[in-house]
Amino acid sequence: MSRLNILITAVFVTACGSLFAEPAADLQALLQPVAAIKANFKQTVYNERQKVIQTASGNLEFKRPNLFRWQVELPDANLVVTDGNKLWNYDVELEQVTVQDFTANKQVSPVSFLFDDVKKLKQDFIIIKSGNNNFKLTPRKENSNFVNVEITFKANKISALRLLDHLNQTSVFDFKQVQNNPKLANTRFTFVPPAGVDVISEL
Repeated sequence: MSRLNILITAVFVTACGSLFAEPAADLQALLQPVAAIKANFKQTVYNERQKVIQTASGNLEFKRPNLFRWQVELPDANLVVTDGNKLWNYDVELEQVTVQDFTANKQVSPVSFLFDDVKKLKQDFIIIKSGNNNFKLTPRKENSNFVNVEITFKANKISALRLLDHLNQTSVFDFKQVQNNPKLANTRFTFVPPAGVDVISEL
C-alpha cells in the first residue's frame, strides 16, 4: 500500500471514529454539567395503535449520584423516593409504602439512567443523534426494560423523553419549568411513612 493510500485510510478511519463517537460525546456534554435537576412533567402513554391509554402529571427532582424524587400528583397520588440505598414507593390512596433495595430496582424511574454515570452511556447504549438536540438510545443488553428511548433537549435542558417498551407501548414525558443544578437538600430524598401507613419491606 502506498504512503498516500495509508494516509487516506488513516484519515478515513479517524474521521469515522470521530463520527461514531460524536453522538455519545454530544449527549455526555449536555448531561455532564448537570449535577441536579428539578422539573414538572406530563406523561402520556400510547398503545401499539397510538391510542392514549393513560395520562399522569407531577414533578421530579434528581441529584447525583442516584438520588431522586418522582411524585405523581394526578390522576392518583404516588411518590417514589430513593436515597441511593433504599427505595420507597408510597401509594397515597392505598396508604401503603413498599421499601426495596435501590440497586435491585434502579430502573423504577424512566429517566434515572440519565443521572447515573454519564460515561457509561456509550457502554450501555447505541446512541444516534438526529438534528441538533435529539438523541435515540437503544440498550445493548437484550434484557433491558425498554426497546429504545428518544431524548430531546432545548437550551441545554431536557424537554421531552419518548420511551418504547416491549409491549409496543410508548410513554411520552414532556418536561416544563426545568431547572438545571438547583439547590436540593439531601433530606428531599428520604422518606418517613406517615402514621397509620402500612409498611411492606422487601429488603
